[in-house]
Amino acid sequence: MNRVAARDHLLRWVLMVLLLAPMHLALAQGQGASTLDRIRASGKITMGFYNEAQPFTYQGSSGTPDGYAIALCRAVATAVQDELKLPNLATQFVAVDTENRFSSVKEGRVDLLCGPSAPTISGRSQVGFSIPILGSGTGVMVRKDAPAAFRELLETGQAEGRPIWRGSPMLAALQQRTFAVISGSLQERLLKERREELNVNSVIATVPDLATGLKQLQDGKADAFVAERNVLLNLAKRDTSGELVVLNRVFDYEPLAFAVSRDDADFRLLVDRTLSQLYRSGKVNGIYEQYLGKPDKATQDWFRRTALPE
Repeated sequence: MNRVAARDHLLRWVLMVLLLAPMHLALAQGQGASTLDRIRASGKITMGFYNEAQPFTYQGSSGTPDGYAIALCRAVATAVQDELKLPNLATQFVAVDTENRFSSVKEGRVDLLCGPSAPTISGRSQVGFSIPILGSGTGVMVRKDAPAAFRELLETGQAEGRPIWRGSPMLAALQQRTFAVISGSLQERLLKERREELNVNSVIATVPDLATGLKQLQDGKADAFVAERNVLLNLAKRDTSGELVVLNRVFDYEPLAFAVSRDDADFRLLVDRTLSQLYRSGKVNGIYEQYLGKPDKATQDWFRRTALPE
């Protein structure tokens, strides 16, 4: 091979390398790569969060996300950095909502969904879930001046001490009542199922976020606001009017978990191992107390039972 031919061959080889390098990087960062490979290639972990879901995730006063779930996710980020032996790992937070939270994980725009979600069957068709980060349930917030019959029916599932059934005349307390609920949430589905089961004409008013639902209740446009109970308790605690109350009744049990890529067992294992170590060591108790109050014995026992053994 003469010098000119050798030079041309070398130029073609260099050009091919330059053209292929971005393709390899794109593959490492795209859906075809594992979550850990994508994090290693980009040098950052991307976490999805909800702007207004205090005490789980919210925009803190400093402008950075904060909350119980965020603190757990930061522990996961530290574990990822150790696992990949990276000297530095950037953490990027991306705000998501009920409409795009799972698609963000499925399409690789988010590595870990820190906005906790209930692991439903429909959700599992799109993403995978970690072990639970908290046992929770659906709650109802009403105004303190709500009619006694309406409040008693919601609080106990009974009226005048008697159980309620489909067609019962005591269901009149629910007729024409408006329930605010976040669009696309598990609570919206539960409300619709219960309305059909009882055959009442209650109005289910979907709202885009917690702030809107709260305002509708405060302004009298809704008779009740239905959402995750811990979130409602936090809203009631921060309400300065003192006119709102969260009913004692928990309407269903829904363990909340982080969403991860559906087909990435290695990353899910790392997340579950990190959470389990926090639970077994008791370190989670300090995180819980910071955002949710001092954990009682039942809560501490729940963490120990939820932790996976080594």
